[in-house]
Amino acid sequence: MHYDARGHAVTLSNPAALEAYERALHAFQTYRGDPLRPLDEAIGIDPGFAAAYAAKALVLCTFFERRFMRDAAATLASGRAALERASPRERALAQAAAEIARGQWHSGVQALEQVLLEHPRDILALQAAHLMDFYRGDALNLRNRVSRVLRAWDRAVPGYAYVLGMHAFGLEECNEYALAERAGRSAVELSGDDCWAVHAVAHVMEMQGRISEGLDWYEAARPVWSGDDNGFAFHNAWHTALFHMDRADFARALEVFDARLAGGGETALVRVDATALLWRLMLEGVDVASRFSPIADAWERELDAEGGFYAFNDFHATLALAGAGRRDALDRIGEALARAERESGANSDMTRQVARGACEAAIDYCKGRFAAAAQKLAGVRDGASRFGGSHAQRDLLTLTLIDAATRAGLPQLARHYANERLVHKPASAWGGRLAARAAS
Repeated sequence: MHYDARGHAVTLSNPAALEAYERALHAFQTYRGDPLRPLDEAIGIDPGFAAAYAAKALVLCTFFERRFMRDAAATLASGRAALERASPRERALAQAAAEIARGQWHSGVQALEQVLLEHPRDILALQAAHLMDFYRGDALNLRNRVSRVLRAWDRAVPGYAYVLGMHAFGLEECNEYALAERAGRSAVELSGDDCWAVHAVAHVMEMQGRISEGLDWYEAARPVWSGDDNGFAFHNAWHTALFHMDRADFARALEVFDARLAGGGETALVRVDATALLWRLMLEGVDVASRFSPIADAWERELDAEGGFYAFNDFHATLALAGAGRRDALDRIGEALARAERESGANSDMTRQVARGACEAAIDYCKGRFAAAAQKLAGVRDGASRFGGSHAQRDLLTLTLIDAATRAGLPQLARHYANERLVHKPASAWGGRLAARAAS
């Protein structure tokens, strides 16, 4: 019998494959390098290595696009013979990946939870479920899923620091800011390379309006998050741009966009951040029309393949296409949303409850129907966690609502939400600007 670094039995015949498998898990935890490559290496060394197939499928699922879900299903099919001889834990991981890949995100996460019930140190199950909690807008379990297994971990267990980093983000999304910052700083100190934990601490500072501290934190932690091999660097860079925007330093925010986000990258995750930053700049009166066009192109190229897969992505695609004036593509987004609403699975509810109204509001805004946009956003904003993302990402809805209400001549509505922001972030200059516009 062979065991991984956390003591779980694994089904394989050549123990040399374990070294590549552990490298893959470390790449997954640190967002450095490509975790799929060492998993392919492990499978090449031992084609009967069941856990490697399950891990590859789960990692692919967390990239969260339809094309990667197809790749995950293909991976499980190629490893069918190995998985038939696998342990119950390995088969359960594979079954969870299969459920997620076919759009049954809630049942897939529940399958991962059953693995954690018996194997609380299964860091693959934990991280995959954590990311799925983020995509599904389950803030409570971003925190509690990690809390339920945390006592099984300590510094002697490989990966403990990354578990703390996940807990930090979950605490932040549950508004437990002091505990989140403490856990995130501890994770960075212990690991030296946990860019997810760096990001969790930055979220705390963003939510509390600690702008100068946020920029200082990112600068001090730059070696942890900014390397070329860091697959999460684009998102941490996006956070630095938000801090610059709070100071009305739009030139610096544009520098971040041009360096890290221009063109839209190769994944929807990058396009979401690129779109969200341009839309914020547009709301602040910055001319970003020329930068919107390539991002809209990137969304449009993937529209037939990916439209209707994930409501949060569809919303950002709508922002980019509306910002660039792509009427035909917006009609295609509308068709994709309608298909999504008719399908089974978690995304159908996300689309119906949040994305439909948010997308229509974005189109209204770009067509100058500001009162309609504000009213639609007011109707979906408070329940918007249901379609995924973080507090910081969903803040875009509030920013758009306030600006639309101001432009529509609805100062009471604009002040209503600007005042909320001033209470939560009294030191934030951005909130002050919004309130001043509403008052004028």
